[in-house]
Amino acid sequence: MRITLILFCLFVCRFAYSQSTVPLFGIFSNDEIHLTQCEFDKNAGAVILLDWAESDYDDNYRLITHHRKRIKILHQRETDRGNISIPFYSKDEFEYIVNIKGVTYNIENNQVVLSYLDNKSIFTERDKLYSYMKFAMPNVKPGSIIEYEYDSYMKHYGGLDDWIFQNEIPTIKSSYMLTIIPNAEFTYNVQKKSEYPVTVKPLPDAGKIYFEMNNIPGLKFEPYMDAVRDYLQKVEFQLSAYANRSGDVVKYNQTWRDVSYELLSDKEFGGAIRKNFSTPNELKLAVASQPNDSGRVTAIYNYVRNNFTCTIDFGKYAIDGLKKTWESHSGTAGEINLILINMLQSFNIEVYPLLVAERDFGKIDTTYPFLDRFNKVVAYAKADGRTFILDATQTYTPPGLTPYALLNTIAFIVDKKNYSLIRILSSRNSYSNNITVTGKIDNTGLLKGTAEIASTGYAKQLRTEKIKKDNKKFISETLQEPGSEILVDNLVTDNIDDDSKPLIQKIDFHNEMNVSGGFIFLTGNLFTGLAKSPFTSDTRFTNVNFGYP
Repeated sequence: MRITLILFCLFVCRFAYSQSTVPLFGIFSNDEIHLTQCEFDKNAGAVILLDWAESDYDDNYRLITHHRKRIKILHQRETDRGNISIPFYSKDEFEYIVNIKGVTYNIENNQVVLSYLDNKSIFTERDKLYSYMKFAMPNVKPGSIIEYEYDSYMKHYGGLDDWIFQNEIPTIKSSYMLTIIPNAEFTYNVQKKSEYPVTVKPLPDAGKIYFEMNNIPGLKFEPYMDAVRDYLQKVEFQLSAYANRSGDVVKYNQTWRDVSYELLSDKEFGGAIRKNFSTPNELKLAVASQPNDSGRVTAIYNYVRNNFTCTIDFGKYAIDGLKKTWESHSGTAGEINLILINMLQSFNIEVYPLLVAERDFGKIDTTYPFLDRFNKVVAYAKADGRTFILDATQTYTPPGLTPYALLNTIAFIVDKKNYSLIRILSSRNSYSNNITVTGKIDNTGLLKGTAEIASTGYAKQLRTEKIKKDNKKFISETLQEPGSEILVDNLVTDNIDDDSKPLIQKIDFHNEMNVSGGFIFLTGNLFTGLAKSPFTSDTRFTNVNFGYP
């Protein structure tokens, strides 16, 4: 028996399912059962054994996708993998999830124990656009294999999602079969690292295409990394052409010019920009008091950002129009920024809609207009020889500062004549803290002192946001950073609501420093945020991107 147990411990993930074979639900192989370590990602606490889906259509051309996921739990720290959340686009009942099944496999007292998911434990968490089907897999512990499956129904193929091969934990096999709807063409793009092979197999006789990757390491968070999706191994899809009733092939979003014309003709985008609103007297007076267009841009931007509440921090369209948003003074990021563009136009400011992909959303592909790569629309205004990139949902970002989330990204100006891709950089503003420290050390090694920090540019914007959201958390995470051993006794701020002046932070602090052999060890870079290096790993998978200078 001792020999058998040792052999079990030596099993690693050297297996993969064949392309043509998907195991039956709830039936697990000996390799899966006895797996204790992932050979190509040995520190992983869990591994995805199988991530599989197949998409097809019904008589109404609805997109129907059957999903299956199988996960092996290797370590206690990963048992939360049993808490499942399945997002779906619930707006106007566009998508719904059905036929959820789940099972957990364990060996207890040398007996196989299968614990099935109770349908009564499944619940729906609803929101305006995306909702979630949530459930907890039963009896999850180290050594468990959990498996669940479900069906997604979408009204049409416009909801076709990217297929993501890679996850934050390693994946042994990920595969996807797409059935192409009749009379339609899809463009796809495979994003992957060269050392990870991918199988792409068109099946023209069946009207299908098959994608597969195997043995993919997990992608973990790294300090100051670009967006996770920039590095994920994945396939992106977009509708490129379809045949109309007369049989003519209509191309769809083939060029960036096509994107501009389509968006400006769309009632939920171009129609929203052309909407007429009754300008409030408060705004009229604020604009009238300004001597130039730059001042008028500032006044309009400040009015919208101070009077509208963002309910969802992304969006490109006014799905329900702008009337409700205008009357309630709340809406999605897309709706609020379309109102901003509308207001700027009403005062004859040169302004264009700007499609953006925020830093944590991922880079866009400039070679083909994949609209899904953008997650928000903002305003791109020109006044007095200056350009302004304005997102009215960024409450703590002054009008002359490009939103931090957009730095080092590529955006698209939407206009029939002046459409273009632009790179957003921070040329005028940086992250800057001017720190003055006065202190005294007594004979016991106790340092007491005061500090004054003047923050400008992105330092002011990011610190103002943190202070206003949670002052105690700002002190503990930013001023008392790990590695500094400083304790802040008091904090007073000045100019926090004045966009034209630095944010002043006045600090009283003390520090019981290390004393050894008659020497006192003092960290010299107090309050810089650099007491401890964030770059401690021997290897790094992603780029370092601070965003600002």
